[in-house]
Formats: sequence, structure tokens, C-alpha cells
Amino acid sequence: MKASLYEALGIAPTASDEEVRAALRRLIRKYYAKTRDGQGNVEEALRFINHASRILSDSERRGRYDNELALSDGTAQAPVAHVASNALALSGEGTDVAQPGDSAAERIALKSGGDDSNASRSTHHPGLTEPVASFGRPTSVTIALCALFVVFIAAAIVVVMPVDAVQVAKQVLVWLTVSLFTLTFVYGVVHAFAWSWRRGRAPARGLVPQTDLAILNWRREKSVFLGTNQPQEDASWIFQLRMAELERAKTGRTSEPRPWNRLGARMFDYAIWGIVLALLVSELMGVGVVSEHVGAWLGHPLVAPVLITGTWIAVEALLMVSVGTTPGKWLFGCYLQFAISDAYARREMPAQLARALRRGFRVWWQGMGCGFPLLAPVVIAIAYERVMHNQESDWDFAQDCLVTYAPPGALNTATGVCGLAAMLWLYGVAWHRPVEDSIAAAGDAIVGALPAARSLLPQDILGGGTGPGVAGGITRPGDGSRSTPPAAGPGASPLTPLDTDVAALFAERRARVNVLKVEGPRMLAAGNFRRAAELCGTWANLELTNADAWRCLGQAQQAQGNHQDAVNAFRRAKQYDPNDRELDAAIERSQKGIVGDFLNRYRK
Repeated sequence: MKASLYEALGIAPTASDEEVRAALRRLIRKYYAKTRDGQGNVEEALRFINHASRILSDSERRGRYDNELALSDGTAQAPVAHVASNALALSGEGTDVAQPGDSAAERIALKSGGDDSNASRSTHHPGLTEPVASFGRPTSVTIALCALFVVFIAAAIVVVMPVDAVQVAKQVLVWLTVSLFTLTFVYGVVHAFAWSWRRGRAPARGLVPQTDLAILNWRREKSVFLGTNQPQEDASWIFQLRMAELERAKTGRTSEPRPWNRLGARMFDYAIWGIVLALLVSELMGVGVVSEHVGAWLGHPLVAPVLITGTWIAVEALLMVSVGTTPGKWLFGCYLQFAISDAYARREMPAQLARALRRGFRVWWQGMGCGFPLLAPVVIAIAYERVMHNQESDWDFAQDCLVTYAPPGALNTATGVCGLAAMLWLYGVAWHRPVEDSIAAAGDAIVGALPAARSLLPQDILGGGTGPGVAGGITRPGDGSRSTPPAAGPGASPLTPLDTDVAALFAERRARVNVLKVEGPRMLAAGNFRRAAELCGTWANLELTNADAWRCLGQAQQAQGNHQDAVNAFRRAKQYDPNDRELDAAIERSQKGIVGDFLNRYRK
């Protein structure tokens, strides 16, 4: 007897529904990995998948098929006689297998079974012909969308640009370098474990050459479908299938795994959405809905990634259902198709939205570690290894989703890569101070719990805060906070500074700050602007994060006509007191003064 449908798919007749779906998906990926130029039988294989899915995806049809297969597994003559009399397909059903002895009316009644959902089933697999969203293909639209991303990212960078951009850039570069080495180490460990785990396992079962022959000759090998007549195929469906294949070949889409494209697309989406959330929180803080304390916690580098990735689930699902893609997927050439192996899957918008939500949630916790920065690198590395080994991710298989890739184009690639780099710098600028504070707080906690650890920690880590864990109440220069070191003596705290000279120096510094914060504004009010600029400048250098010191310096410089220095000082004050609207007006006055000075020099 010739090959059965199970043998054509390379699975056992007792295979579970999940194994059947895996075989169909493996077959689809095999032929989607090739173009029409490299494999002329893609259309033939997809037509086979259409009919195989209609039989094996339906439990009733599969049961009847198994019965026919068991009855025909006798002598060589028995299958022919049995098939000729009992295995005829229903009219209009094509690949279905009828129960023996049923009349046409009984078979139709059996098929409907009083269930309207079965009656509405399509006779062809729509997932193989549905178009993949690729909006923006015209050059003008592509340029417009890329320009929109560039303007949005540039505007965000300008808004958060610090005055001391060069110094901040150096610090951010150091953090990025450390992060890169850390991520490299994490991936190396995960890759070593994955390699050792796969070394002792049998290779995954693939499609054998006999399977290819059975699939490509399925219309002649009618015994694959137990001798039914050639399945009826609607001409319009064949046309849609060919158009879909021509479109796929034209755009160069392939199912070969490209995990870096997927990671870049997801990081771009997260970064853009994070900027939108930051602007939203900033506006809510401006109107008083969100307090500064809550806003600071929402923007903390340990909390913000969790919120960004978690809230993106619903946004991504809505974008996938409405336009079929996301900004990152469009830029990096990633395309998604749902329910690719099930011919009977519901494809209306609510069903697609439910699939997209389930997939997004699984990506969030299984592929991104819920966005938690200390866990996400490990989870991403594990997901990368699984994609390279299984040729697809676990969440794609769970939701029957097929991911294909196409060359994104030079403009899209440049926009995506440069946009990611710019937003990486943007987040580095926004988070470098909280990261330093968190490391300092961790060092203080260690010193508080283990005073002997003081000699083992770098001095720039110690004394990073003003809480109880800070050694001797010492604060970092410029943090604007003060505390009195405990008195030395038999009952002194174990956190008392080891050197009394150091405590004396800090006491002298605090006393000097107290004098400057009084004398600077007094000289400014008295009209002695040059002296006020000197005093306020010294005050600002001692308390770098004190907005009042920078505001005093800016007013003194502005009164002297040094408008550029005044703008720099006001911007520093704005950085530490973003809710002060008077600073915006002062900056605008100094900018007008700069323009006026330029015009006066030009006239002379």
C-alpha cells in the first residue's frame, strides 16, 4: 500500500494533536524558508498542507480517516475494494472521509450534527493565503514614517539633554561598557549550559526524503487520502495562494530564524513606548496627579522596565490586530501570521486579539523575564538558544504563530539601528544617576550590616546616601543633604568615622554652605551681582543638586548680561526642580538677550 497521510507528514498514526500541529508547522517552515526561485514546489506543498490540515485538525474527520486506514490495512486487494466502495469524499468536501454505509443526506447530517459552527467552516485553509501586513512599502510613506521616528527620538533627546552633556556621556559610556561585558558573560554561561544539555540528547526529528516525495506527488498518490478523488479546490483560493506566494517571493520573506532582528524590533518597541510613558508621567506630575516621589519610583531603572514591558502587551496586541505590525517589527522586517496550521481556527478580530494577548503575555514572562533588569538578560539568552535549536520560540508554537522575515531596506535599517543607539544613550542619561544611588545604597547597607566590609568596598561607593546606613552621616558632595556625625566616645555608634579630621572637614564644609546660601541671595538682592555670582557659583559647586544655588547663579549672571552662562545655570536648576515654571521664563529671557547681543554686534 502506498504512503498514508501520517507517513507523508513523518508522524505516527497515534500522534497527539500537538504532534500533528508540530509536523504541519515544521512542513510550513520548511517550504517558507525557500523562495519560488529556489524551490518550485512550494505551491504544491502548501496545497497538500491545506487538505492535510482539514483532515487532521478535525477530530471527527481524523477519526473517520483512522477507521478507513485500519480497514484498508489488510491484503493488497482489500484496500482497493474497500476504498472504491466506502471511501468516497462528500460532494464539495474534497478531502473528507465518509463513514461507510452512510447516505449522502446522512453524511451531510453527520457533518452538521446540529452544530452551526461546523456548517460555517471554510473548505480551504485561509492562513496560507491571508496577506501579511506590510504597510509603508511606497518610498514616500517609508521616508515619512522613518522621519517621524527620527523627529520623535530627537525631540526626546533635546528635552532631557543635560547641561554637562560631555561629563554625563562619559559616565554613560562607562556604564554601557560594563553592561556589555556583563551581558557577554551571561550569554556565555547560558550557551555553555545549553551546549552541554543538547550534547547528550538525540537530534530533533526532521522531515525525511520519503516525506518530500509523498508531498510533492500527493495528487498522483491518491492513497495518501485513502483513494478519494482529487480534492476539490476553489479556483479563487488557488489564485489567492499563488498571489500570496508571489508577494512573499517578491519581498524576499523567509522563515529562517533571525533572532537578532526579533530582539532589535522588540527593544525598539519597548524604547519608543517607554518614552511615551515618560512623557505621560511628566505631564501627570506637572498637573499634580502624580507626586514627585511616585514619579521618581516609576522612573527607577528597576521598576520602569517592568511597567514598560507589561503595559506594552495590550498595545502590541491592538496594533497587531488593527494594522498587523508594530513600529519595531516594521523597521526590522518581521512579520507575524496567526493560526498557520489550523484550517478551522477562528479569524475574526476578537479571536485574533485573544491570540495576540496570550502571545504577548507569554513573551513578557517567558521571553523577557517580566522586564526585570536582573533577570531579563538570562531569560533572553535562554530564548535565543531555544530559537536557534528549535527554529521557533515556545510562544510562537503555543499560539500557532509563524514569524517570517524580509530584508528591511537600507532606510529602515539605518533608522532602526541609529534609533536604538540614540534611545540607549537617552535611557543611559536618565538612569545613570539612579543606578549610582542604588549602588551607593547597596554599599551603605552592606557597611551597616557588616562594618568590617568598609575596608573591602571602594570609597566612592561608601557614603552615597543620607539614610541610617550611611557611614557617620557622611554625604556625597553636592547631594544637598546634611547630617551631623555622631560624637566619638565609648557609646559612639560603630558607624563613627575612623578619622576625626575627615569629620572636621565635612563640618567645615557644611558651615561654609550655610554661609553661602545666606550671603549669595543677600548680595543678589543688594544689587552686587558680580559678588553674588561668585558666592552663588561656589555654593552651586558645593551642592551640585541644589536648585536654589543654580537659580541664584543664573539670576546673578543674567543681571550682568552673561546670558549664555545664565541659561546654563537655569537649565541645571530646571534639571533638579522641573516643576518650577519661572525657570522657563528666565531661560527664555536669557535666550532673547543672546539674540539681542548678537544683533547689536552685527549692527556695529
